[in-house]
Amino acid sequence: MADIKGFTTIEVARLCRVSDATVKRWEEAGLLKSERTSGGHRRFRAEEVVRFQREQGLGLKQNHGDESVTKTTNRARDKKIRSDFSVSSFFQTLVDGGEESAANAFITAHLEGRPLTEIIDRIVCPAMQTVGELWYQGEISITQEHLATRTVISAIYKLRNALPVPEMKNGLAVCCAMEGDLHELPTLLAQIAIENEGVEVINFGASTPLYCLADEAARHSPNFICVSAAIINDLERLSRDFQDFREKTAKLEIPILLGGRVFEDEHLRRRFKSEFYARSFTDVAEFVRNLYKN
Repeated sequence: MADIKGFTTIEVARLCRVSDATVKRWEEAGLLKSERTSGGHRRFRAEEVVRFQREQGLGLKQNHGDESVTKTTNRARDKKIRSDFSVSSFFQTLVDGGEESAANAFITAHLEGRPLTEIIDRIVCPAMQTVGELWYQGEISITQEHLATRTVISAIYKLRNALPVPEMKNGLAVCCAMEGDLHELPTLLAQIAIENEGVEVINFGASTPLYCLADEAARHSPNFICVSAAIINDLERLSRDFQDFREKTAKLEIPILLGGRVFEDEHLRRRFKSEFYARSFTDVAEFVRNLYKN
């Protein structure tokens, strides 16, 4: 039997603020499921620990002066993030198709108190940037690039299921990628970041024509529209289409959020004018919080 990735009994005890003997009693009573390594040691999968913590309300600060799990684990987490989530090691997990390992990495970071958008910005994005660069340089194949993307998507969905349900704000957002941009992952990450702030999302995915997006905006009347772009193939046509799109959404008083590396170029920002330009998914979440602050 191969050794199983997961938390040890002591690690679960630390996260839940109890003794390791208590964790063993929970396991023996069937409240907290574990698996055994080839050496007979208990291992608790990250998803199972999240479920148990959420159901039992464990691991939270109880009294003034108590250290929360976040504070306790923060002492070592910055060092841990550099070792466990180095670009090279996590990149290898992705190109190998290690869905469970990737999901456990994300959920472990969540259990240690890292916000969702920090997990995306500091773990997912650097690793996927490395994947893209190595594919462009011909050092990995397109099939490896596709496998890495699918692995991230699967792991992100598992992380999403582990997150607490946010308080809904009775809002609606629309997400998509610019026409010609076939990258699906950024729109999914934006969707999850926005949903985590309590806003419902309609995600039209990759390569969405702007005239269609304008029609959908009129149909659904979202509170804002989020458009990502990693590449722009036909600059002149798309800038004209975007101007038409902006005029239509301006009449509906719908703010536009633009994100993606192309909008880091100030010259392109002049062609694609927007209320907000997001440099990270943390920026996306902050935009949502500010929009609904009042």
